[in-house]
Amino acid sequence: MASIPLGEDILLARHGASIVKFRQDRKNRMTVAYLRDGAIDSASNLIAAPVPALTPAASFSQGAVRYLNDEAEVGRGEVRSLVKISLGFSAVMGIVFGGLVLALYKIGGNEAIQSLTYMGASQ
Repeated sequence: MASIPLGEDILLARHGASIVKFRQDRKNRMTVAYLRDGAIDSASNLIAAPVPALTPAASFSQGAVRYLNDEAEVGRGEVRSLVKISLGFSAVMGIVFGGLVLALYKIGGNEAIQSLTYMGASQ
């Protein structure tokens, strides 16, 4: 079973059912499509030159450079805003947790606090 040349896929995506016939131009490594309206279109059967794969370290350093130059998808101002929101939320949750522990101490005394630590150690 022969595979379909890449150019045919590209031309089918461009023109779909308006293609009358295909012709392979083997010299130029292209597929030529004849369309119903008499037009002719062509597409290469070759994939463009392979892009060298980046190592994770190189990818990270490129991302860091883009971020520092404020060229990244997420700007520095947005990151600062998210950090401020996260720190504020963490502070509020710390206060709530501290208040709950204080309320537990006021209601149950030192034994209630110790029972929490013993439950955590026994599991």
